[in-house]
Amino acid sequence: MPRVLLVSYYAPPRSGVATTRTRQLMQYLPAHGWEVTVFTARLTQAGPGVIESAYVDLPAALKAAVGLGGRSAHETLNIAPAAHGARRSFRQAIVAWGYRLTSYPDPHIGWLLPGRTALRDLLARGRYDAVLSSSPPFTTDLMLASTAIHIPWVADYRDLWGDSDYYASRVRQHVDRWLERWTLRRVSAVTTISEPMAQVLRSHRRDVPVEVVPNAFDELEWRNVPFEEELRATFVYAGQLFGGRRDPRPLFRAVRSLIDAGKVATDDLRIDFYSVPEPWLAEAIAEANLAEVVYVRGLVSREEVMCAERRADRLLMFLWDGPSTEGILTGKLFEYLGAQRRILAIGGPSRSAVDELLSVTDAGLRARDDAAIRAEVLLAVAEHKAKTIQRVPPEKVAAYSAHEMAHAMARVLERVTGSQSHAPACEPATAARYSP
Repeated sequence: MPRVLLVSYYAPPRSGVATTRTRQLMQYLPAHGWEVTVFTARLTQAGPGVIESAYVDLPAALKAAVGLGGRSAHETLNIAPAAHGARRSFRQAIVAWGYRLTSYPDPHIGWLLPGRTALRDLLARGRYDAVLSSSPPFTTDLMLASTAIHIPWVADYRDLWGDSDYYASRVRQHVDRWLERWTLRRVSAVTTISEPMAQVLRSHRRDVPVEVVPNAFDELEWRNVPFEEELRATFVYAGQLFGGRRDPRPLFRAVRSLIDAGKVATDDLRIDFYSVPEPWLAEAIAEANLAEVVYVRGLVSREEVMCAERRADRLLMFLWDGPSTEGILTGKLFEYLGAQRRILAIGGPSRSAVDELLSVTDAGLRARDDAAIRAEVLLAVAEHKAKTIQRVPPEKVAAYSAHEMAHAMARVLERVTGSQSHAPACEPATAARYSP
């Protein structure tokens, strides 16, 4: 059986949606004929098949050196992070620039040197047929690009790098684009999560194949999560809001107008945010006078979030209308598919890969104006009162299971290595084989 070294900062037991793809590849690639070893930065409790290297948390070390300890610069200066689109104060600007200077190209740059040393030793043993990297953080790719790799390398992009819309500085974006081109000069293939993102990456490396391997949900994770109902029609959002780039205010406006018009009552519905509490979000809730409807639950365990998602009448997505956001399909969207509750996506560009996914799975819709949002809120409330809360049929989302994602990645690895990997006879799809 051929062997692949999966290089990823986000590896179990690290939490968060960024770890999901690594965990699924670890679990399901062996069923498609590839033995997996994961290489990552130091963990507190690394599992079997995971090799760790030393890691320097550079931002934390710099904060300690200047006497901040465990506090953030915002806490020390008694200021809140600036919301997206808001004018920064002088102190907010100083904090932002300090962060950029000490976290280039990302906060995990402290992994570059110790990780590269360990990776060189590991690859020198010649035990692997391919390397598969998962990014961001893009320090992962820099580490590989500066290492002598004599086997095929597949770079898996969960998000764009130089073409991301999250840049505050055009100068920084131009520098990152150059660095990205230099980094990708040694790759054998690139994979990413959607066709629009693949088209952007193809424009940089016309000599390297770029293939789409969508994100996925793991059916096994949902096996023991029950479908339940709340007393009120419940809308759930779970994830980051990026300072308001993912903007819930159109939803707040729509709900407020329905309440003012007498079409729904405050005790007819509830909106739960499983997100970090942020001052701008509290202000937006207060401005809409929705304190009795909108609740910010903060960060809770993944198990609690999954239960909340299966109790929801609608699962919420907020899309940013940036010039390069057409291809963004977040990992959270696929978690929602696993929950099998209908999705209400709000905002975003005129065209979005989200539209096609929701269409082929019949898992929900996207609303880009207040009227469409109001209509979907009214429908959800009516369904809840009639006890006809909809579930997404499992057969509609089966193509986006982790098993299918791993199958697609295995085919990419086969093509770049010229190997003919085959799943072990009679081995169940859920089996996992790891090795150091």
